[in-house]
Amino acid sequence: MKMKKSLVSLVTLVSLVGLVSLTSCKKEESLGNGTQFRATMEGCTAQDGKTALDISGTALNWVSGDQIAVYGTSGCGIYRATLQTPATSTDFDNVSGETGDGPFRAFYPTTLTTDGVNVTLPATQTYVEGSINEFPMYAESSNNELAFKNLCGVLKLHLTKANTSISSIEVVANSEVNGTFSVSLNGGIPELTYVSGGTNSVVLNCTTAQDISEGVDFYITLPATFDSVKSITLTADNDFVCTKKVKNTSQINISRSQYTLVTLGENDLEFRAIGSKGGLFTINADGDQVWFSQGNLQYQASTNTWRFALNQYDYVGNDNENISATYSGWIDLFGWGTGSNPTLSSTYYAYYGTFTDWGSNTISNGGNTANSGWRTLSQVEWNYLLYTRANASSKMGGGSVNGVHGEIVLPDSWTLPAGLTFTAGQNGWQNSYTLAQWALMEAAGAVFLPTAGYRYGTSVYDVGNTGIYWPSTPWDEFFAYHLDISSYGLGIDVTNAYHSFGFAVRPVRDNN
Repeated sequence: MKMKKSLVSLVTLVSLVGLVSLTSCKKEESLGNGTQFRATMEGCTAQDGKTALDISGTALNWVSGDQIAVYGTSGCGIYRATLQTPATSTDFDNVSGETGDGPFRAFYPTTLTTDGVNVTLPATQTYVEGSINEFPMYAESSNNELAFKNLCGVLKLHLTKANTSISSIEVVANSEVNGTFSVSLNGGIPELTYVSGGTNSVVLNCTTAQDISEGVDFYITLPATFDSVKSITLTADNDFVCTKKVKNTSQINISRSQYTLVTLGENDLEFRAIGSKGGLFTINADGDQVWFSQGNLQYQASTNTWRFALNQYDYVGNDNENISATYSGWIDLFGWGTGSNPTLSSTYYAYYGTFTDWGSNTISNGGNTANSGWRTLSQVEWNYLLYTRANASSKMGGGSVNGVHGEIVLPDSWTLPAGLTFTAGQNGWQNSYTLAQWALMEAAGAVFLPTAGYRYGTSVYDVGNTGIYWPSTPWDEFFAYHLDISSYGLGIDVTNAYHSFGFAVRPVRDNN
């Protein structure tokens, strides 16, 4: 005889939590025979006949087709809900497998466990409008009545920013939030204990980028932990990112069967290009601004891989002498406009062909897609940035970072970090910073162009003393402009700059 279980509402300090119950196993054409179970949900209500979290934040019902995995003395059986109208309590009939006798351990979704003992929380989740996808639940019983309890809590992000669409959200925690966990009941309340195979981050992917101009709620499932959230990174559909770190004086706690609301609005969200460092720099009289890449462009011929140097002060140096179509190391000195053929190393002053921008390549740590918006500044844009923008003369100076010489360029909006100094102009490498000091300068928006030297044929010269960077602008069929950095000064010129010379490249992305 079927016994209906009563619903127990769970009241939280924030609100009521919602559950999701989506079909997770392959549907069969007909139901099999076997034991029937009756299952209840913790704190459920319906929305439009679908199993999803409604706007008020209340929980949901079982719907036809939902499946659970039940483990007993004979193994695992899969059971499907057959109700016609969504309800908080319903019968589940056998689809496949044998459960045998109790005690029973039951799981939703069916993919939550493979052994009936431990559960696996995924590293990636899927966005569903107004919903949590496959919210994990667990039940123990000595009979056919299964009272499912929520295993996790929910981080509810309410995001609002004009002209912005979100493609994914990563939550980084202070402990493991995916992988294998053991589960047990303590006084009727389920507890998760981390076992193995996990990491401290979860990514919510949007199949279609979500426009947040009018405000959108995103729900991310997390195990219950104190002071768990460390940072939240939002990725927009144009490969721009915004990372919000949780301050040491703040806490975001996730509690079981509750949701924690975090609201980020227009003034909280500053998106920047993936792979960029420093602040924004104006490049023309129209006020257009760019982000600089996190380091000089590098290429590995053996794998046909492009990347940005991991740090602004990194360069390859004399190893550029190994340049070839099969070299397994990295190079960072390229002939002018050789974006599609970076291993050219002629000593002839010939024209290399029509300019091909290196930024059009797939850059592994710059969005990892071709033609993603990275490009090379023109000679006119470099001149405007260095000499014409507001207070330009006070925003660049020679210096060194961790013992590496180069040019320091400050962004449009600049505040010198407390305890540090900066002297504008070219008077040797007068501004010297340790790694810890540079971290403060970089966080404030400073950009550093290291003295990576230059290459002629397969010979490399003046590493650590001179930095020469290509703009995208040719002078004629043999020569091109270049940006020359040394202890004596900085400038844009064309002296002896054959296309065949190997110079450094520092891509930018327009701030749009």
